[in-house]
Amino acid sequence: MEKFIIQEELKNCPGIAYYPDSDKLEIVGRSIPENPELIFKRLDDWISLHFDKNSSLNVAIQLEYINSGSSKYLYEILKRLTGLIKSGKNVEIKWIYEEDDEAMLELGEHYRDSAGIPLKIEMLI
Repeated sequence: MEKFIIQEELKNCPGIAYYPDSDKLEIVGRSIPENPELIFKRLDDWISLHFDKNSSLNVAIQLEYINSGSSKYLYEILKRLTGLIKSGKNVEIKWIYEEDDEAMLELGEHYRDSAGIPLKIEMLI
């Protein structure tokens, strides 16, 4: 399966990869970088390029930890994706959390319920 790396996963940085065969964008790992704006700006730029040529995207977010700085930028990305949905693009967003990770479940619910972001929340068993 072909894989395009937008951001390599590092100790403090989430991995962001796109799989063109399945039109899937994956965000995984820990997000506690010193400069989260750089990572999420790269992702935001990629989203712009993607939707210049495409009308759909399946997003899967599976983070084990995210700090407040990263959370702010991820929230902006999620709002942007929600805007694309409202403009007629076919975007599905899954928030995946591990069974015993109450904090990540609550963050996903917060994004979904407080911000009106259409997240499908799934527990990884």
